[in-house]
Amino acid sequence: MTAAILFIGVVLFLGQVFSSLFEKTRLPDVLPLMILGMIMGPVSGLIKPDMFGQAGQIFTTLALIVVLFQSGIEFKILSLRGAMGSGLLLTTVSFGLITLVIAWLTHMILGIPQIYALIIGSIVADNSTAVITPLLDKLKISNKTKAILFLEANVTGVYSIVLALALMGVAVQGGRLSAQEVGLEVLRSFGLGLAFSIIAGLFWMRILNRVRGLENAVSLTFAFVLLVYSVSEYIGGDGAIATLAFGVVAGNIRLIKRLWLKKLDFKTISFNQGEKGFFEEVEFIFKTLFFVYMGISMHIGEIHLVLLGLFFALAKLLVRTPCVNWCTSKSITRSDCSVMLAMCPNGLVSAVLAAMIAQQLAENGKVIPDVIYSVIFFSVILSSLMSFRIEKGGLRWIGKSFFSRHMQEISAPDAAIAETPAATGEEPAEQPTGETGAQNR
Repeated sequence: MTAAILFIGVVLFLGQVFSSLFEKTRLPDVLPLMILGMIMGPVSGLIKPDMFGQAGQIFTTLALIVVLFQSGIEFKILSLRGAMGSGLLLTTVSFGLITLVIAWLTHMILGIPQIYALIIGSIVADNSTAVITPLLDKLKISNKTKAILFLEANVTGVYSIVLALALMGVAVQGGRLSAQEVGLEVLRSFGLGLAFSIIAGLFWMRILNRVRGLENAVSLTFAFVLLVYSVSEYIGGDGAIATLAFGVVAGNIRLIKRLWLKKLDFKTISFNQGEKGFFEEVEFIFKTLFFVYMGISMHIGEIHLVLLGLFFALAKLLVRTPCVNWCTSKSITRSDCSVMLAMCPNGLVSAVLAAMIAQQLAENGKVIPDVIYSVIFFSVILSSLMSFRIEKGGLRWIGKSFFSRHMQEISAPDAAIAETPAATGEEPAEQPTGETGAQNR
């Protein structure tokens, strides 16, 4: 017991160290945490996933709840405004194509059923703000490009969560129900979860001011999040979607009240900085421990799955290339297009989804986490290396070869003029905040 407590303390301490080292090394903390887990697990054999038993499944579910709720809070509806056109087009087209291509490759290479291949494709198509947001802060690109990438990172997370969980429902029920019945069951489950979470969100944000007067008020909100997930599951809804929707309602309550609930006579308030900081800390703890747990759970001996993860990471870049070229405006420079191409790493959402789904599925689903963990590892490396080389003026051949329809780089004074609303004829795009909570995913 003492050794386990010591291990957790050391991991959390190292997690903070790795996060701080990013400023100097440009190495996202995801990689050293995974490597630490691999050293402790499959390399040395000191720790095995079986040792966690039922606690491992509970931890995975709690991690998913925390990630989904924090993702909902950080997803700002107004962020869609700055890059709604080309940003949403790029997000949707890229996510759809990557999902289908990766699913087809998975089915052809591994020979697993199409439904499991589609689950892998929908998870691989996700992009992680954990890597993207801090990297964007270091790159000299236009505000419009930053807005598009920030939008894409948030929306792909929602796409991935919704589609992967829907496909899991199909995989679980598909053997007993027809396609039509499965579709209706998924819609019913999602509908119940959404309806319950919206009601719960409005209720909690209305009484939040009274809750703040109680002792340990912040932890009560976290307890209510767990209740939203559990009750939604008990009534036949989807707990994960309910948690995500509850977070979106809580994070955008003032806008929702102003736009859609004007006629309702009740007051709502939003989370303050102390409450947001609490959830960011909780997410950091779960993120740090989960990536180490993920490294422990990897099967390095399954070398073909490790190499398949590298192949999928490269395939994701290849499929993404024409999407960036044709779904964005010609006014975006070739260098910025190269950055857009590089900014597609997977992260915590992908990892937690893979682990949770594998626990719910049959033997064919057990391959999902091994493939996804490998994709995360290599996609983070590729994104980090590519962004570093682009910042140093390298990889210009990518822009010349794949983004020739776009304008070449312009000088700094001209770039400043091009960024003004008067020059572009557009409203100023909302700046990505790069908050700590967003960076955890």
